Amino acid sequence: MSKLFYDHLIVIEEINDSLVALELPEEDHNQTLSIIDQTIHNHVLDIILTHLPKQHHETFLKLFVKAPHDKTILKFLNEKSKVIIEEEITKAIESLKAELLELIK
Repeated sequence: MSKLFYDHLIVIEEINDSLVALELPEEDHNQTLSIIDQTIHNHVLDIILTHLPKQHHETFLKLFVKAPHDKTILKFLNEKSKVIIEEEITKAIESLKAELLELIK
């Protein structure tokens, strides 16, 4: 997993703890975490592209591809969208996390 500009908004330790409790083989555990990580990433990109006006999509994607870890991307997103993007990401991921925990249990 690479560092991404929104990593500080995502807390999945509870999901990892629930997976550990299942006592999956290490390969299955790691593969499941990878799938969860990709699912979260897709949700975050969906939130961003939903709230960011279309005329800024290309700029955002160029910034993201050039330096996915650069936290100034959040500043760009907040300036160009009509919402506080961190709040939207946090709400969506909390909801997704609840769904994932339910599926794990």
